[in-house]
Amino acid sequence: MANTFERRYYVVTAIGIILVVLAGFSIDVPLLSHLSSVSVLVRIHGLVMLTWITLFLIQTLLVARERVDLHKRLGIFGALLALMVVIADTATVITACRLGGKHLPPGASAPLFLAFGVFNLSTFTVLVGAALLLRERRSDWHKRLMLLAAILLLDAALARFIGVYTSWTVDSSTVRNLIALTCVVVDTVRNRRLHPAFAIGGLLLFVNDYVAIWVAGKPAWLHFASWLTR
Repeated sequence: MANTFERRYYVVTAIGIILVVLAGFSIDVPLLSHLSSVSVLVRIHGLVMLTWITLFLIQTLLVARERVDLHKRLGIFGALLALMVVIADTATVITACRLGGKHLPPGASAPLFLAFGVFNLSTFTVLVGAALLLRERRSDWHKRLMLLAAILLLDAALARFIGVYTSWTVDSSTVRNLIALTCVVVDTVRNRRLHPAFAIGGLLLFVNDYVAIWVAGKPAWLHFASWLTR
């Protein structure tokens, strides 16, 4: 019974992540009929990110249907796709900082946006890398770290959704952290203990933005950001 609940739990969370992404990027639907106005980099970035969350759902469905064999085979592609996510997102963040203006979130400076991007991707790399290393020996760690990694990438979708469809004054990273916290709480209540993967991975996710904000104001980072985006 516990295993059945847990499998369904991850399928539901994966569906929820996709719904958040689709809701957030629904404002960009008109661009689909004018793709020529969108740069190749943005198209690649969008395709890679969409493939990532779709793969996350497929992987949870395979486990729910007890097709762990296919889950593991597809995991090889997942590892390569994670690398593509990091490369595509890094290139997109740097390009947005170089262009500035409307390419940056409202109120965000290039050094701050760059810091958020770098630290988000660094945390994503740590979470996914650890999950892949533990996939054979500790599947309980693997799935929780992968879930946190998927949630970590929701910032852009949440920012769009909040800015267009709500009057909230809260920032996207706070909402993302609340989503992660909800997942951790449900898992903790169900299993009657806080799993170490959620404790460690969740801490990384929660402090990520605070570290980025602190670093973004340092002279060394301002110099680095200026050099990288000139």
